[in-house]
Amino acid sequence: MQPVGDYWGMRCDLAHEAISTRLDGELPPLEDAALDAHLEGCVACQSHARALAGLHRSLRIRPAEPVPDLTTAIVAATAGHLPAPPTPARAAERPPVEWARYALFTVAFTQLVLALPLLLLGTDEGSALHTTRELGAFGLALAVGMLVVAWQPHRAAGLLPMAVALAAGLTVTAVADMVTGHSPIVGEAPHLLELVGVLLLWRLASSAPDAPLPSPRHATAPA
Repeated sequence: MQPVGDYWGMRCDLAHEAISTRLDGELPPLEDAALDAHLEGCVACQSHARALAGLHRSLRIRPAEPVPDLTTAIVAATAGHLPAPPTPARAAERPPVEWARYALFTVAFTQLVLALPLLLLGTDEGSALHTTRELGAFGLALAVGMLVVAWQPHRAAGLLPMAVALAAGLTVTAVADMVTGHSPIVGEAPHLLELVGVLLLWRLASSAPDAPLPSPRHATAPA
């Protein structure tokens, strides 16, 4: 017969230690099996295991301690390092520009229609034909650029410098030709398309969204 307090090779004092170790998840498999065998025949250790399990659960699962609300203090401390939110007044400074995109598309398409005959057919043989086709190529390039901006307005700032330089050059030469009588006013009327296109490009470029803020990884931490 086994002595009192000893069931399946484990004393009650060792069983108490094994119960605590099991709750911590550190009981080896062999001792775990021996503890189960001991608990099957020891009512006192069963009661101790239930009490210890209840205590262990109450220590691990309990209401969180109250924490003071620091939201106001955190917002006040970081207010100087955060970008100002857009206000209705600032939003009103940038009205919708959909009309500018449609207008630029119309100008670009018209410019394309006028440039293709010059590029493909020309007007005369020799150097005049070559010059005419070069003008048609410039007109075609500008029309394609405007069509791209009408599709993706954020590219307006990239095309604007070239368009301004081209429109300014065409305007100067057109005025000179009209003053000297080399070209009538009607013949220079198509150049108004370039000027209108430049104005629309400027409108879209000025309405482009702001550049994105730098990534927090590259931002300098406040002192």
